[in-house]
Amino acid sequence: MNEQRTFFGHLRTFVIVTLITVMVWLLAESRMVQMRTLEAQVVLASAAKGEEGSSELPLVVRQADGQDQVRTATIQIEGSAAGLDRFARMLQNRIELRVGREIPAEPGIHTLDLREILRQSLEMSVHGLIITEVSPETITVEVDELVTREFRLRVDMPVGVELDGVPRTDPAMVRVVAPSRVLGQVKAAQASVRIDPGKVAQLSQGRLETIPGVAVELPGIDGQDWQTQIEPRQVDVFVTLRTLTENLTIDRLPVQVLMAPGEIGRWRIQIDEADKDLVNIMVVGPAQAIEQLRAGEVVPRAFVTLTFEDLERRIGSKPAQILGLPPECRVVSPEVMVNLAISPIEPGASHDAESASSGSVLPDQ
Repeated sequence: MNEQRTFFGHLRTFVIVTLITVMVWLLAESRMVQMRTLEAQVVLASAAKGEEGSSELPLVVRQADGQDQVRTATIQIEGSAAGLDRFARMLQNRIELRVGREIPAEPGIHTLDLREILRQSLEMSVHGLIITEVSPETITVEVDELVTREFRLRVDMPVGVELDGVPRTDPAMVRVVAPSRVLGQVKAAQASVRIDPGKVAQLSQGRLETIPGVAVELPGIDGQDWQTQIEPRQVDVFVTLRTLTENLTIDRLPVQVLMAPGEIGRWRIQIDEADKDLVNIMVVGPAQAIEQLRAGEVVPRAFVTLTFEDLERRIGSKPAQILGLPPECRVVSPEVMVNLAISPIEPGASHDAESASSGSVLPDQ
């Protein structure tokens, strides 16, 4: 019994000594000075209007032009293992530089000492930890105020397109929000929308048409400018293309008869006295073609075309046709019915004056 108690006593002593040894070793390890290198992304944060330390206008920040763009920073630190772990957890691989905190809330160019910023940061403060090196050591940033300007829109139509009235846009103006330095480079008094000729070709003449979603352009500003917004980026344009056609009223066109050559001499055709002329015929077409008609360079004719079946049936009327108009011209006057009297000519009968007065009998053309 005594031997058993002695064995358990020795075992308990061994376990206790072992635990104490491990704890002492872990404590020593945690206190031992180590060196570690961490990498962190550099993030710039702007200040909204009204934030503590900001100006009356919102402030925006970017890395200055002409400087090497810093994306990440390498941080070398010394301290205990516990301190290094704690710092790494707080860092989260990210160095945020905010206007009004690490960055002065004043428009202009500022050079920031990254090592000093990390040393003074309360969030990064860990007892016994030393930041020995930061690469790069500095970063140069530009701070500017966001300003707003409105620009009236101008519609640029393709060369040669004629409009009735002035084209308009919806909305009539656009709002541009940008850093003051960016807007200071804009010399234009108006923004513009440029209409593609292909879109114009799809429009009807003489009617108000809508061209949707036309991109807004502002000379001096493009889509890549720093913190620049054009609102809206696209607008609808309303235009009315000028009608490029004209009309002409032809006072009088004599009506002639057109039939197949084999029917000539077999029929006597008489046109009603009131229908021998077409009067006040309105023709619509391109301005150049209408001018040819007006100058007499092109002379149209009015015909009544009679087929073999028409003659055999001895029809009493048929619509007149106007032939010989210039291309793209058309008659817009109501259709005119010509009243006729058709009778056969007996073999050997002479063609008297009455039949001759009924109109010209022409061969098939």
